Parts: sequence; structure tokens; C-alpha cells
Amino acid sequence: MLAGAGTGKTRVLTTKLSKIIRENYANPYEILTVTFTNKAANEMKNRVESILRINTAGWWIGTFHSMGARILRKNPEIVGLKKQFTIIDTDDQLKLLKQVLSFHNIDDKRWPAKNLSYVIQRWKDKGLNPDNIDQHGSDFANNKGAILYETYQKRLKTLNAADYGDLLLQNLNMFHIQPDIKNYYKNKFKFVLVDEYQDTNLCQYQWLQNIVNKNQNICVVGDDDQSIYSWRGAEVKNIFKFEKEYDKVKVIKLEKNYRSKANILNAANFLISNNKNRMGKDLWTDDDAGEKIEIINVNNNEEEATYISDKIEELLSSGVLLESFAILVRASYQTRAFEDRFIKIGMPYKIIGGTKFYERLEIRDALAFLRIVASDYDDLAFERIINVPKKGIGEKTIRSIEVFRREKDLSLIQATKELVKINYFSNKINNNLSNFIKLVEKWRNQKTLNASELAETILDESGYTEMWQNDKSVEAESRLDNLKELINAISEFDTIRSFIEHIQLVMDNELNNKNNSVNILTFHASKGLEFENIFLPGWEEEVFPNKRALEERLNEGLEEERRLAYVGITRAQKRVWILHANSRIIHGQWFYSIPSRFLSELPSDNIISNSDTNANYFGNPDYQNNILENNNTYIENKDTILKGDRVFHQKFGYGLVINLENDNAEVNFEKTSTKKVKIDYLIKDV
Repeated sequence: MLAGAGTGKTRVLTTKLSKIIRENYANPYEILTVTFTNKAANEMKNRVESILRINTAGWWIGTFHSMGARILRKNPEIVGLKKQFTIIDTDDQLKLLKQVLSFHNIDDKRWPAKNLSYVIQRWKDKGLNPDNIDQHGSDFANNKGAILYETYQKRLKTLNAADYGDLLLQNLNMFHIQPDIKNYYKNKFKFVLVDEYQDTNLCQYQWLQNIVNKNQNICVVGDDDQSIYSWRGAEVKNIFKFEKEYDKVKVIKLEKNYRSKANILNAANFLISNNKNRMGKDLWTDDDAGEKIEIINVNNNEEEATYISDKIEELLSSGVLLESFAILVRASYQTRAFEDRFIKIGMPYKIIGGTKFYERLEIRDALAFLRIVASDYDDLAFERIINVPKKGIGEKTIRSIEVFRREKDLSLIQATKELVKINYFSNKINNNLSNFIKLVEKWRNQKTLNASELAETILDESGYTEMWQNDKSVEAESRLDNLKELINAISEFDTIRSFIEHIQLVMDNELNNKNNSVNILTFHASKGLEFENIFLPGWEEEVFPNKRALEERLNEGLEEERRLAYVGITRAQKRVWILHANSRIIHGQWFYSIPSRFLSELPSDNIISNSDTNANYFGNPDYQNNILENNNTYIENKDTILKGDRVFHQKFGYGLVINLENDNAEVNFEKTSTKKVKIDYLIKDV
């Protein structure tokens, strides 16, 4: 069943399951129904219980991994495990991988256990055992990935344990070693039902092939246009291969949408039709056309946040509920501007599927570095980052500093200085503490850098940025983006201290009204949700579609970005606003933005634009190529700027140049204050 967004696929699947049982095609224990989340599995059980009026306890309804674990528990000895094997969590997995790295004399700082965990999980997603790795290659630890994987698997067996990826991989191994087990389940399950088939990885695909019986009674529900999880191993190709892998396949398209107005659906259909790799379908509705999608052009990201908050307040006055609004962003770093704006005006908000910007681990760490530079007495900040990145300073060292601090009535950093002077610790620890103190003193004495430049220097010289650059986990890239966005936020302040004071006020005054608040979430987190009113900001090249997708030779990444756009638009029931900014601040500097190509792929009949130039023109290839060829991403400065010139800055407006130094200009801006900015971002007023 090719089930489009909002077509009621869960209802269809549960109805099919109920019909099989009611009409005696099979008993409940002869049907395997697999989903991707426990929430979906529980929803399915509840619906079936409501329809059939019977208890579903013991039925084979659950996630892929829970069903895999159930099968593995029946015959674990076949793959070298015992009956009461343990399923280890992420923390235990990382501890075990650190032991493996140590055993092979591999530096955990250069090749973190977390990165190895990601590499091994991707192999398991592909159904690969250690002896299958050579042909697929691995550059982890200078091509030692396969041997590390092998050692890890042996260690798991010694501990009588399995990790999350083993729950399906060991099923495949079991079926291969003892085909009788495979045949048992083939004969047991007369019907196999699968939800969200477009999100299956290769291991799950092979697992299903091993379980489906000779009659091939398998029904899968999915939507290739909503396949958005390739980064965690999902293979959209699985849904394309289905008709080739099974005989007498019947494709049923669920295209009637029960969620969105016609203008929204038509725009989504038109957009996704630009993907070449798709099975094809068109959503439709009995509902009216509704309002057209609005394309809003703003000057910058601050104006973007202001526009959205103003529009929400406008509609609130007409009786629309706050909880009916959602802001969908491509990347989590984009939430910062909206969070700051909502806190400033007192509008309640919540982050769905994530953490508020200033509560994220990397932001709290970065703020601790800034706080220790701003104050000699911030002991909490000192404790947080004294061993970040790791430099061999453990609890014992910190306790010694704490005891000395209390005896001498000093702050922790002051106590550390005194202890270093008398060489209280071992040479290694003493040197590490001494180097840290020297860095802090250097940062405190830095007079030539503005606030954002100093913050960037602190994160670079502390090794914190490099720590995340060396981290190859999925979330590392997002953490780096968040750090860049923090630099952007700091650029709005004259000093580090004033920024910290702002953050303290922000975090003290956050409003928590979860039941009636604006929803902020990423496109990925929005999957399966719906909202009356949706804002889609940041539709610019290298933001959405993101830079990585645009740099790929093949179009797979770009097509997945387009599927994300399709998912975002089809979350809306009544209204959609898509925003793009003329410029954005990146690393404390202003850059021109190019409107997303996706804007040009929206049908003019279903959109309206506030731009003088139609959105279709903004996105057309000729326009984009012209911008890319002629604009070096910063404001081109054709006239030599001299001291005393009146200039214009994209963010700060007009001002008078009072000093020039290398590539920087000190400008007394008319609407703000005197600031040091890059000359490249000034336009001479002639």
C-alpha cells in the first residue's frame, strides 16, 4: 500500500489485521506485524482491541527489534549466546568499545568509541558481520575497523550480551546457521504486515525476506515520498525493489488526504514530482482549496523571527490557539533565533523531539568557557569544563582543589593557580592545569577582538571545536552548527559579559506552558504529526536544501531534501508560510542568501508571495547560477572605504567610519553604537 501523508494508513493496516482474524484466515499468533516505534505498535494494539474486543497480549505486534529479540531468546545458543543474555544500553556499549580500543592500543581521543559505535551500527544495519567487512572498507583507525568489530563481537559473547543492532543481525546469522529455525517462522507466520516500509534498512529488508512464507502473504505500507532517514541507515530502494522481489504484487495507492486543504496538497504534489526516483502518486481531498501558501521574503533571520511572532500574535487576536502553530526547521541550530524572540516577547514555546537551544550540552559547555573568562569566581563553570576536552583531570584532582579552596577562601580557579605554583600535582596534571590557566589569562587580556571573535577563539584554542570536528557521530555535525549559531548570537553584543548577562536573564525567564505554546521542531521530528498552521523558515540554498546535499555528485541527497520539504508542507492542515531571508549572519559576519530552488518548484496557482519579484524567479536556475558566479557570498564593496565615509551595513544600518585597521572598520552606527565590522560587509554611501 503506497500511503500518502494524511491518508489514514494506520487505520487501514489495523483494519486489515482485524479482518484477517475476524474472517479466520489466521489466528492472532500466526500474524507478524512490525512497526518502527513502540508508540505505533501500542496504537495498533489499542485499535485492534477496540475493533475485535479481545486482548492482544502475546501477539506478534511490535517493533522490528522487539520481535528480533523475541526470536533470539528462543534459540540464543545457535549464535553463541545463553538463554538469559543481556541487551546492553548505549552507555555500556561505549564502555565496552573503549576497552576494545585500549586492547588494540588505539588512542580513544583520536578515534573515539562513540565514532566506532556509529561505524559498527551502520555495518549491522547492512546485515554485515566482521568477516564481511573487507569488501566494504573502513577508514576507522587506519583501516582497523573490521578487527575492532570482530573483537567487540567476541567480547559481547563472553559477556553473554547483545547490542541493539544484534537483535536482528543475530536472527540472520541464526537463520543461516540453522535453516530449520528460519523455516519454522516461515511456516508459523501466515501473514506478515509491515508499517513505514520506506524506513527499513538492508538488515530489516533481509530479515523480512527470511520470514515471509512461500505463499508470500506480505503486506507493506509505506510512502517513498516520506523516506527521510538515510542518515540512520534507511534504504528508500527497498520500497522500489518490492515488486521485483515478490510475485503477484498488487500496488494499492492511498491518495485521499484527510488532513490538508487542497492548495497545500497541490503545492506538495507539484514539489515532489521533481524527484525522479519515486513510484508516483497525487494526494487529493474533498475539502476546499483553503488559503494559498504564502512565500515571505525577509531581510535577515532576525526579521524572520519577528515576522513569525507578529503573525502568530495577529491570529491569536482572532481566536486561533497558540498550540495550533508549529515552526519547522531544517537544522536544530535554527531554533535559537525563535527561542530568543519568544522569550523576549513572553510567548510560550516548546521544542518537540529535542532540547531548547541554551540547554543543549555543547551550548552549556561553550557558555561555561565564556563564563570562566568573564569571572574569576564562577566555580560551577570551572567544574564543568576543567576536563573538557579530556586532559586527565579527574575527581581526585578536583577534590584536592576544592579542599584547598575552602581552606584559603578562594575560588576554584584561584586555588588552582596557587596549587600549580607549588607543583602540588604530578607533572602531567600540573602542566595541563598550568596550560589551561595560561589560556584563560590570554583570553581575558585579549583587547583587539570583538565579542564573537573572542568567543570563537576561546572555543578553538580550548580544543572544544576540534573535539566535535573529530567526532564522527551523527549528532556531531548538529553540535558544530549549534556552536556556530552561538557565535552568531554573541555577535549582537559588545562584550562576552553582556551576552552572559542576557543568557542568564533568558534562562531565568523562560515560560513553561506545555499545553498552550508554540511548537518548534525539525522536519525529521515532525514526521507523523500535524498542525493547523505551519511556518517553514530558512528556505535558502545551503540551509534548505543543506550544503551536504548540494555537494553530492548524485541527486540522492537533494531528492531526500525535497522529500523533507514535502513532509514539512503536508504536516499543515490549514495554513503554510514559507520564509527566505536575503542575508544571514554566519560566524558573526553577514552573508547573502540564495532563495531555495524548492521555491521555484511550487506551483504559482497555489502560492502568493510578498516579494516584488515572483518566488519562481528567485528559484530559477539562471538566477541562482548568476548569483553563484558573481557573488562571493559577501557584500561586494566596489568603492574604497576611507575614514570619515558614511557607509551602510546590512544589519546595523548607516554609520560613519571613525577608524580603519587591516580588514576591519570601526563604525559609529546611527541607530546602535560604535562597532568593529569587516570592511567587506560595508557599502559606501555615495
